[in-house]
Parts: sequence; structure tokens; C-alpha cells
Amino acid sequence: MPSDKAELAARIAILQPGDSVRGLIFKSVFGLVQQHAGANGMEKIRVGELDHDYAELRSYPAKELLLLMFAVADLLEGTLGSVEAVFQACGEVSITRYSTGPGMLIFGIISRGDPQKLFAGAQMAYSAAVSYGNREYLTTGTKSGTLRMRRDMMPPAYHVGILTGSLKVLGLTGKATARPQGIDRVEYDIQWA
Repeated sequence: MPSDKAELAARIAILQPGDSVRGLIFKSVFGLVQQHAGANGMEKIRVGELDHDYAELRSYPAKELLLLMFAVADLLEGTLGSVEAVFQACGEVSITRYSTGPGMLIFGIISRGDPQKLFAGAQMAYSAAVSYGNREYLTTGTKSGTLRMRRDMMPPAYHVGILTGSLKVLGLTGKATARPQGIDRVEYDIQWA
């Protein structure tokens, strides 16, 4: 089933002027498209507002990332199984790339492989990639916690991908469960082994 265009419109409607995302995230998602749909897939999504080059460290309107993710969901849903699976894959590929670039400080030095420290630094980590939103992490157990996100308009499955991808980067397995409180407010329960 194609992505929900009413949801896309609602997410775009809550954007504020200046909400932006680093080009590295766009390039990560383009890499996912290239991997699963090749040059033909890239041609299908690089249209309209998305038909320009993206530099990794420059910031671009968050609206463009929403447009990109929903276009990619329509393109790759058949390959990855569902719109949610595509959003999750977008999040995972983004954090994997981020962890080897600007996120090296967070993943390598600050967290030292400890998920509690990594997620406690979520606000700092996200702030290096996006200009919007607030994140607060609460430890709920030795191998669990809850990340509260406010004023973040990306689909919850995208952040589930980021959170589970973060655990993979640390060499751990785990899961993240989204509990939406509103379109731009979600709590994520994270557990790992």
C-alpha cells in the first residue's frame, strides 16, 4: 500500500521555518535507494525539490527529508515489505553512516560502547544532524531505557531504525518500540541484550 500522503502533509504542516537536516542523512537514504533500486530508482526519486546535489555537512530543509522518505517508501515498499520497514531501513542506514562521520565522537569517545551513555547523549547526537526537536533519555533498567522525543516530525519507524541501528553499531542486539503521544511526540522504549 502506498505511503499515507495525508500523514506526509500533516508532518510537513508542523514544520517550523529553519527546521533542517544535514545532507549526510539524505546521502544515506540515497545510498539505500541505489542499493535496492539502482540508477532507475534514483531517477524516480530525484525529481522536484529533491533534484539537486546534497553536501554531507550542509543543512537542508526538513521538508525535503520527509518528501524523500515518503517517496522512497513508495519505491521500496515492495522490496522491503512495508512502508514502516522502509522508514526503519532509512533510519538504520542513516545512523550507520552517521556513526562513522560526525557521530564518531558520540559513538567512540563519549559512549565508549555503553548504550546507556550513548542514549543519554541523544540530544547532543541529534543536534549534530538536525536543527529541531528535543530528546530526553531515562534509564529504566541495566539494559533498557526510554527516549522521549518532542517536536520531531519524522515517522516513528525512522527513529526505531536509528535506535536499533545504534545498538548494532555498538555490536549489540535489541529492539525499540515506539509509543506515539502525538504526531511530533513519541516515546521509544529501548531494550538490548
